[in-house]
Amino acid sequence: MKSTFRFAILISGFVASAQAAPGVIDYDKDIHPFLKENCIACHNKTTTKGGLNMETPALMEKGGETDKGIIPGKGLDSLIYQAAAHTWDSVMPPKGNKVGAVNLSSPQLAKLKDWIDQGARPSPKRDKIIAWEPLPPGVQPIYALAVTPLGDFVAAARANQISVYHLPTQSLVTKLTDVALLKSGLSQQPGVAHRDLVQSLAFSPDGTRLATGSYREVKLWKRQSTTTAVPLPTHPKLSAKQEPDHSIKLTEITGGKLIAHIKTDLMSEQLAAPRALAASRAVLELTYQKEAIKKAETDATEQGNRLKKANELAAVAKKTVETKKPDLKVKQDAFTTADKAAKDIETQASATKPDPALLKKQTEAKDKVIKAATDLKLAQEALTRAEAAVTDAANEIKLVTENERKAKQTVLEAKARLELLKKDSEKTTAERNLATQALATSLKKAKALQFSPNGLELIATFDVGPSLAWSTVNGKPIAVGSTHLSWILERSLGTGDGKSLITDRANSLAFSPDGKTLAVGSGEPSRGGDITLWDIHSGKLTKNYAERHLDSIFALDFTPDGKLLASGGADKAVRITDLSTDKVIKIFEGHTHHVLGVSWRADGRLLASSGADNVVKVWDWTTGERRKSVAGWDKEVTGIRYLGAADQIATSAGDSKLRLITSDGGDVKQLPGSTTFLQSLATNRPGDLVLSGDQDGVLRAWDVPSAKVVAEFKP
Repeated sequence: MKSTFRFAILISGFVASAQAAPGVIDYDKDIHPFLKENCIACHNKTTTKGGLNMETPALMEKGGETDKGIIPGKGLDSLIYQAAAHTWDSVMPPKGNKVGAVNLSSPQLAKLKDWIDQGARPSPKRDKIIAWEPLPPGVQPIYALAVTPLGDFVAAARANQISVYHLPTQSLVTKLTDVALLKSGLSQQPGVAHRDLVQSLAFSPDGTRLATGSYREVKLWKRQSTTTAVPLPTHPKLSAKQEPDHSIKLTEITGGKLIAHIKTDLMSEQLAAPRALAASRAVLELTYQKEAIKKAETDATEQGNRLKKANELAAVAKKTVETKKPDLKVKQDAFTTADKAAKDIETQASATKPDPALLKKQTEAKDKVIKAATDLKLAQEALTRAEAAVTDAANEIKLVTENERKAKQTVLEAKARLELLKKDSEKTTAERNLATQALATSLKKAKALQFSPNGLELIATFDVGPSLAWSTVNGKPIAVGSTHLSWILERSLGTGDGKSLITDRANSLAFSPDGKTLAVGSGEPSRGGDITLWDIHSGKLTKNYAERHLDSIFALDFTPDGKLLASGGADKAVRITDLSTDKVIKIFEGHTHHVLGVSWRADGRLLASSGADNVVKVWDWTTGERRKSVAGWDKEVTGIRYLGAADQIATSAGDSKLRLITSDGGDVKQLPGSTTFLQSLATNRPGDLVLSGDQDGVLRAWDVPSAKVVAEFKP
């Protein structure tokens, strides 16, 4: 299918709202272009060589490690001019530089000097005007993908078009259209949602709103019910019959092939779903607590072994002390004897005439005293060390005894929690089983079975209560009228121009668990990554985390309780923001390329991230450390999502692999069918449905348990 949009690629221009005076050099027009080409590539916020940032006149005047870069009014004395003119010690740009910078020409040097002489003033403020040009034909990769929590609707972005599909009936519901683009002439026909490429999509938790992100803007679309067309009593190819047990058989008229044997309805399935999710969460928590008990028991064993060793060392130290004490007494007696003998000889020598033999004895006696003193000192030091070892051993025994007590207490508490969790798990499992059993008998006797005019819905009406509907493609329960809903533009966040509060492209979107807040991840490439939070109902900006990352942000995800926000970006880092304090409370580092996806596990204890370095990393939020680094992809891992409340992670990658793994890196299965670069990934809330969009614009949906493709949509 050929593209129907017209305007999408961005080129920026400037329209001056104030003009420089005649003869005054304009920084933006006359200086910045050649500095950007040959200097700013190495002297910017991200790559600040020599501590010098040359992105603005003010930053150049501030200077770097050596001195001020420019001195307004004194071009010849300014270091930046001297370096560019090669009259300073350091020649700029250096020979063989990696950015392709070349020496400034003589006219450029003259302009630089004259501009500094004139005061090195910035240009007058200007309003940026964005001019839009047509996209090349055939641009259709699905860069963004989103599915409603229940898995009934999926939105896929191809270029600046967004298609909304109804999965149970495998049908296209609509293509979003911004009527303002039609009225302004920026689009010639319906089906265009934005002027630029759509980089991100997100459905609200209740599935009634869709957020779409593009260049400096995010649009909110709201689902609208349309007037339900009068059902038709017959279908040209299908027939439906209710059995005595109230189940419904949907068959082909020709040949009698059974399409579906319907036993449940949408309302009953939706009531049962929370119980199934709760049971899965309980199993996940049981597993975590069992791991905690194992770790606590290991710690208790280690502390017990450490205590045993400490007691052994204490015994050795005490024995050493007992050995050193007699030795010290011997050395003390030897010193006393030698000292007395030396003094006696000295007294004798002083009372007689000098005698060589006596002098010799006196010298020998002094040597014996010195040796005895040395031996005594060594014996005292040895005893001191032995006594210190006894003290250290006692302290170690005290510390380890307390640690062992705590470790054993942790084991007891963990086991107690496990017993309580087992009871809760048994309760939730029983509730889930009851709900599952109730599903089998949820249908009542219908007054009539009819079909929607488009033939995609089988509709049952009753004497009492609302009508029910099922897909005629596979018999799955759906809401009546699902196949002809409309989506209208509710509001826009950001202005889409140079004044927008959303910086550059909105690469990532995430709704808070309560559906009240939308997080937008954006940022100017290689300059900074920004996160903005918006109130959904008023459209107002509530928080602006400017420069939260050092480069563009590509991934966002709220914790299940909505208290923390994880973000990943081109700066190779994963950052955790505490939304109550607005502070970054943890930075996970380890990726060697852009972080393209982040996803919290249902219990909020583990966080998984995927990167352009072809790996997945799993971070333990409880300990604050990396738990696992998983390889096995040949190209960048473009998307990552935990499945429901299970310890399974779905991943998409450029090598066309749609791979399911565990948090410990174990392979669960690979979903077959993809043949080209996978650009995007989405999963439903229960985690039994995985969707991915590829480079060719093909959207596929897989049933996780069977690993089969259940729907495919081509551009």
